Amino acid sequence: MSTLLSLSKEGSSGDHEGQTLKETRITPIRRSGRRKLFVITGIAGAIVVVLALALGLGLGLGLKKTSNTSYVTTNTSFLLDQNFVVTNITTTRYYEFVISEATGSPDGFERTMLVVNNQFPGPLIEVNSGDELVVNVFNQLPNGTTIHWHGQLQNGTNYMDGTNGITQCPIPPGMNFTYRFTINPSQYGTFWYHAHASTQYTDGIYGPLVIHSPSEPIFGQYDRDVLVILSDWYDVMSSGLLTQYLGSAGIDGSNYGGVNSGAEPPPDSGLINGKMNGSSFDLEPNLSYRLRLINMGTLTEFMFSVDSHVLSVVEADGISIEPVNVHRVPIHVAQRYSVILTTNQTAGSYNVRGEMQSSCYKLSNPNLNTMVLATMTYGASPTTPNTQDWSDAIPALCLDLNSTMIVPQIAMDPPNSTDAVQIFMSFQQTTQSGGTQTLAFMNSTSWLADTTNPTLLQMSKAGIQTTFDSNQLVVVNDDITVFDLILNNYDDASHPFHLHGHVFWILGEGDGSYISGVSQLNTINPPRRDTLTLPGFGWIVIRFITDNPGLWAFHCHIGWHMAAGLLMQFADLPSQIQQLQIPSYLGDQCAQQSGGVVAN
Repeated sequence: MSTLLSLSKEGSSGDHEGQTLKETRITPIRRSGRRKLFVITGIAGAIVVVLALALGLGLGLGLKKTSNTSYVTTNTSFLLDQNFVVTNITTTRYYEFVISEATGSPDGFERTMLVVNNQFPGPLIEVNSGDELVVNVFNQLPNGTTIHWHGQLQNGTNYMDGTNGITQCPIPPGMNFTYRFTINPSQYGTFWYHAHASTQYTDGIYGPLVIHSPSEPIFGQYDRDVLVILSDWYDVMSSGLLTQYLGSAGIDGSNYGGVNSGAEPPPDSGLINGKMNGSSFDLEPNLSYRLRLINMGTLTEFMFSVDSHVLSVVEADGISIEPVNVHRVPIHVAQRYSVILTTNQTAGSYNVRGEMQSSCYKLSNPNLNTMVLATMTYGASPTTPNTQDWSDAIPALCLDLNSTMIVPQIAMDPPNSTDAVQIFMSFQQTTQSGGTQTLAFMNSTSWLADTTNPTLLQMSKAGIQTTFDSNQLVVVNDDITVFDLILNNYDDASHPFHLHGHVFWILGEGDGSYISGVSQLNTINPPRRDTLTLPGFGWIVIRFITDNPGLWAFHCHIGWHMAAGLLMQFADLPSQIQQLQIPSYLGDQCAQQSGGVVAN
């Protein structure tokens, strides 16, 4: 049986430890938020925060001004190399990442960015199933950071998951951390990596990860591979916006008593492959291209399409699916789809469209152009396209493809459930703040990262009976169980949730709250994913097997929401966690954390 832990212990430096809900009853409210970004000790730190807010400055991750003359290089490796050998013969692939500040202007507005190897997006990692991947990350930021390998199962290497406050402490400035793990032999498809400390990846620390395999059902059924990275973009550092978002006034100054309480900051632009304008795909006629779509944004769901070209969806989050033809593909934050596009229309240039679903924003940005365009050309010299968008109406809600369209090619019915937990997701005012501070809650817990003592290290030392701070909600299973997670949304917006270390079945979803025995569930080859979309004021039920020893985050992938506390954890097989070969340098770096490091 599972144990739901959200217990208190002494010694927390959390900024809302021990806070309680204003009422024990959870009621739906509009979105709201708060959270300090740093642990800053002393009167001087408080004065700096006040001055920073007064002057409109961000006080956060990578925002410290440095004399940096480097300029970001826009990555251009989006057409995958045909000479990459796809094989069952495994090898070790080694990469070095330098995380640093640099100046760049993806949308024409120059600003400080956080980047990998001075590139944006970050460099492509390309491997085969079963390969060993070694990435030595050097942190040249003024603050701590971590790198998460989104969608990687990390069997036996939970400590390489790269989740701040859960599987490791932030890599201190001036130090390095070597991520070393084996790609699961059963995994293939489209993945990505990103910073997993506060909202750092919003500022540019992300890139693609592609896993090839001869065993992939769609292997050999297309001619070329192309990456399409969609992201929203802000013209200021995310840390400053986060301070404002989590403050009493909010982004628009009317957080309390206003109609837009807790409204997330709307982006300033959208990007395709790191550019607002000028991204191009120079293809060849009469070939089939696999477009690997990845949403690396912070807030925005995109609607992707290519004028005059039907898209055949063949992959969702690393799972090959039965081909389904569409005009447009909705893709929420952190999700991935592969589509097959055939260059069989009239030679020329066509619009590639990433339409930002701004109808799901709570605040509007009058300067935002929601239609992000790139150009696809074949059989002719590139020109400015004059092609027309599809005439289909675009849904007003930010939702996934209909689940009936996501049918895994390798059929797999889930086993019968042996355990379950029901979670209510909400944004609530707290008693301690006098009702002026709003946090994100999973049941009655609002998460805060413990940057000096991550939960994995706590459990590796204390075993099954480990207790946690009141801001850590942990479901503990020391048996291999077939687990149902029932998630109810007491918020008006949809939320993309990601489960680390697992692939889950999506059994059902709907409006309102889940009712056992009434809400319809499908157990016949349901969709399998690692990132779901929870409907606004709705519910979703997923099923997974707790057979992967470690502490695994389950969180909303909207960066502002995770920073506000929308995260819980699953502890699989804690008796085996103590047997993990956690490298000593992980603990050594935790010992070097101090006031002022990343707090989220």
